[in-house]
Amino acid sequence: MLFSTLDHFRQAQARLLQSLGYGSDPEPSWVLAETPGMRLRAFGKGEGAGTPIILVPAPIKRADIFDLAPRASVVRQCRRAGRAVFLLEWTDPSGPSAEFGLADYADRLLAVARRAAALTSGSDRAVLVGHSLGGTMAAIHAACRPQGVAALVLLESPLIFDPAIDAFAPWLRTTPAARRLLAGAGTVPGSELSLAAVAAAPEAFLWHRWGDAFASVSDPQRHDLHLRVMRWALDELALPAPLLRDVLERLYRENRLRDGRLQIGERAVGLKDIIAPVIAVVESDSRVVPRADVLPALEHTSSPRREWLTYHNEPGVALAHVGVLVGPDAHRHLWPRLLRWIDEVAP
Repeated sequence: MLFSTLDHFRQAQARLLQSLGYGSDPEPSWVLAETPGMRLRAFGKGEGAGTPIILVPAPIKRADIFDLAPRASVVRQCRRAGRAVFLLEWTDPSGPSAEFGLADYADRLLAVARRAAALTSGSDRAVLVGHSLGGTMAAIHAACRPQGVAALVLLESPLIFDPAIDAFAPWLRTTPAARRLLAGAGTVPGSELSLAAVAAAPEAFLWHRWGDAFASVSDPQRHDLHLRVMRWALDELALPAPLLRDVLERLYRENRLRDGRLQIGERAVGLKDIIAPVIAVVESDSRVVPRADVLPALEHTSSPRREWLTYHNEPGVALAHVGVLVGPDAHRHLWPRLLRWIDEVAP
C-alpha cells in the first residue's frame, strides 16, 4: 500500500513537470499490435528500407525515453537513416499479465512484436535495439529465436553478472528488501523498484542526478533535457512478481544466461545460442552495468561479428544510464556509428 501511494505521488510530480513543458515530444505513431503485457507502435506508414528496427526498453520504464524530444530521439535517428522503426511498449501488468515471467517478456511478447513488424515491413527478421534490461530481453530472444534476429544492439545491457563488481549483487545477498521482493506475489510497484535501485547504487541513481542538475543549469538546452528525463524517471511501470524473481534469481544470482542453463519454455538457452551480429555500448565508468557484465559476455556468443563502443557521460542527461539514448553527444557521435554498423550487418 505504501509503495502504491508513492507511485501515485511520483506520477503526480511527473504530470506537474509535463504541465510545465517538460513532457515528451514524440514522433506521431500508431498502435500496430497490442496484447496483454505490451503494445507495438509504428511510425509513418511503417515504411523504410532494409531490415526493420524494433526498439526494446527496460520493462520497468516507459518507452518514450527512445523518443523524448526532437533533439533526443533514437526513433528520429533511425527514421532519418531510412529504416522502418517500431517501438515496443511494455504495459502495466494486470489480470493475466500479472503472472508473466521471463519466458513471456523475452520470448513470447517479442515474437508477437516481430510478427507484427513483419506484416508491415515485409521482412521476417528484425534488428533488435535494447536498452538496459530491455537489451537483456532482446539477447535472450536472439538466443531463443536466432533465425528471426538479424542483428542485436545492446545499450547498457547486462548479460553476465559479476558479483565482485556488480552493484546489485551485494544488495541481493544481504538486504531484507531483496528477500521481500523475491517472496512477493502479484505485481511490484515501480517506486519500490526505484528505491531498490537507489539502495543498490546511490551514486548512479541519486547523487549523479543532483550533480547533473547543477552541471546543466547554465545551459538552457541541457537543463531542459535534464528535466524531461526527470519527468520520465518519475513515471515507472509495475513489474509482475514472477518476472522480477526470474531476473533476480535466474540471471543475477545464478548467471544462467552465461552458462546456457536459462530455461525458456522447454528449451535451455544461453549466450552461445546467439548467432546474430552484436554490438554493445557500455558507459565508461558505470556501476549499474559494468563492462565486466557486458564485454566478456560477447565472447560467449556464437556471433560472427562482435563489437563494442564506449559512451562517455555528459551533463544534462540526469541519469548517466540513459545518456546513450538522450545525450546530445551520443546523438552527434555515437548513433551515426551505430546506424552505419546496422547498415553493414543488416542491410
